[in-house]
Amino acid sequence: MNRVKKVTGLLAVVLLAATQVSCGAQTEAAPDLVATAARLDKLAIDITGDIEEIKAAELLNYHRVEGGIAACMQETGRAYKPVPYVSFYDVFTDADLGYGDSRATVVDSLTSHGRRIVLNELAIARLTRAGALNRTVADADMPALQTCAARFQSRDYHDFDPPVGVMELADLADLVEPVQRDPAVVSAMAGYPTCMKQQYGFTVTDRDEFLSSPRINRDHAPRPGERAGLKWRKGLNAIDKAFKADTDCRRPAYETAMTLLADRIGPWRDRNRDKLFAIRAGWRKAVADAKRLSS
Repeated sequence: MNRVKKVTGLLAVVLLAATQVSCGAQTEAAPDLVATAARLDKLAIDITGDIEEIKAAELLNYHRVEGGIAACMQETGRAYKPVPYVSFYDVFTDADLGYGDSRATVVDSLTSHGRRIVLNELAIARLTRAGALNRTVADADMPALQTCAARFQSRDYHDFDPPVGVMELADLADLVEPVQRDPAVVSAMAGYPTCMKQQYGFTVTDRDEFLSSPRINRDHAPRPGERAGLKWRKGLNAIDKAFKADTDCRRPAYETAMTLLADRIGPWRDRNRDKLFAIRAGWRKAVADAKRLSS
């Protein structure tokens, strides 16, 4: 398997996230951009969950989906062995979550340099090698499996739906987009294509496409404890080079945008207080329910 199935739940958002957001050099007159970045990072995690919360929801969904498919198959008299449980997030820590470096917004992280892309590829490689992405049955039982899997939208267990309200707020569109449209930010970003071309040799017509361009192959991902091979290391270097160029050329616009964002995060939280409260309650419930599975 060279591609993971299209995901529609929280993973679709989390795949765009990144390592902890921080920033580069600041002027003395600028607000504390590091603190602003940390607040943005915290807000993103409050919405999309920390590692404990995400893994709890993933585990619950594993039992719901794989257990449900097994029960459905049993009802039809067909044999089915659930795929093994391997968490997509075993290679992640809380420091690897946050607002992101692959959303193609001006306020993407300046320091992660595509680390989240690498972690995603490592995770998919682990799940693929463990057989967690491939439900197998006898050929004669495949129609029954497809029918049973359809009860769960034919999604893998790691593609779970987060608490109610998460998908509505996760992209922080009404917080970030007005900042991106600010004339000062637009002006600061105007030199980005020229910088990328003249300083680093990258022709960028669509920044989203540029950041998501495949530069590393999960088939070359090292196994735990193994030394990375040459092809994997070349992929890492390609990602690092591209994201470092993006960071350097975007920095003026980033600093301008984060200065504007500094006074907007608090009011945004206030406007969405009830929704955030409900989301946090949903994540806490997922953790509690997951703990009861092993009690």
